[in-house]
Amino acid sequence: MDKYNRLRIEWDCRRGMLELDKIIMPFYKEHFDGLTEQQKDIFIRLLSATDLQLFSWFFNGSRSEDSEVQTMVEEIQRCQQMMIK
Repeated sequence: MDKYNRLRIEWDCRRGMLELDKIIMPFYKEHFDGLTEQQKDIFIRLLSATDLQLFSWFFNGSRSEDSEVQTMVEEIQRCQQMMIK
């Protein structure tokens, strides 16, 4: 049995803000399988944040108090920038 419930994770990637959908879902689809087990756990932890927290971290320059989540935010931003180029 897979440790990660893919349907649940995909559902949690769908946010209430279009801006978040455009950054989180593509990262999940393109990069989740390549993450380490620890990174997958951190990504799932990131998904438990509210939309307002996520928006603040991704678009307003705020930082998560959880350093591992903050590192994941930065990785997602880096991957998004690579997709734009």
